[in-house]
Amino acid sequence: MKWVLAIVVIVLLLGPLRRWVGRHWAFLISVFGGAAFGFFWASFVISKLGCSVPGLPLMSALIVSIAASRAGPALLRQIERDGKDEHSS
Repeated sequence: MKWVLAIVVIVLLLGPLRRWVGRHWAFLISVFGGAAFGFFWASFVISKLGCSVPGLPLMSALIVSIAASRAGPALLRQIERDGKDEHSS
């Protein structure tokens, strides 16, 4: 079942959603990166401190992905434009 889901997602990204993903690449990278960082950070905290909050990784992934979605795209767009608007000396 995982393979079917992966194939469907790949077909959608290469087909009908290709233009949308191309326009919003900075937002998607920020959200997925923030969610992964939040999840792994909370998992690390649970493993080191022995915290007994079962939903901490998911809550942390949600909070960090929201924060990254607000700040990340502007930063990624700035990095993309860096050096393109400067005149060579």
